[in-house]
Amino acid sequence: MKNLVKLFTSGCLLISLNGCMTFSGDKLTDLEPIKPITSPYIEVNVGDFTAHLEESKELTSNEAGRIINDKMMENWKDNNYIRDFTLSDNNNLTEKVQYRLLLRGHQEDTSSSIMQFLSAITFLLIPATSQTSYDLVYELEEVQTEKKYFVVVTDNISTTTWLLFFPALPFSSIGANNTHQRIAEYVYQTFVKQGAFNHQN
Repeated sequence: MKNLVKLFTSGCLLISLNGCMTFSGDKLTDLEPIKPITSPYIEVNVGDFTAHLEESKELTSNEAGRIINDKMMENWKDNNYIRDFTLSDNNNLTEKVQYRLLLRGHQEDTSSSIMQFLSAITFLLIPATSQTSYDLVYELEEVQTEKKYFVVVTDNISTTTWLLFFPALPFSSIGANNTHQRIAEYVYQTFVKQGAFNHQN
């Protein structure tokens, strides 16, 4: 009995210390940041967006969309593409919004139930992989002119959970971060090619 308890405890410890690595998709390529003409203040919202989430069932589609938007806005701020952003339900605006950005589309999480089960009963000695796919449509509206721009973008992230990946835990998010950076850069530069963000503040 003690051996069973010890085995169960060891198994739980191994699972809690699991290694997880993310890998970026191949739909987009890396783009070098460009020098912005303007750094506007943007209002961001989630519209008709759906998400099928296997791991985070407590997360709503709207919340999943906000996470995608937040990651993109962080990238835009880092590159000085925008001065700052606000959510559309923020009633305490301190600056004049120059653009409105709306997200539509779908996020799909998929994985093999059999592989997840085998990975669990072998305490992650057998790796399990899940896939997150993004099919996104961004609509940008210039407030002053009411002109609208549209960008469609797709990409994905693969996540592999495996005991042997535990030493690489500090680098586990590199693939996911690369995907979100590629999406952010592609969306911004496509908007610029369409004529957006070409007015000085």
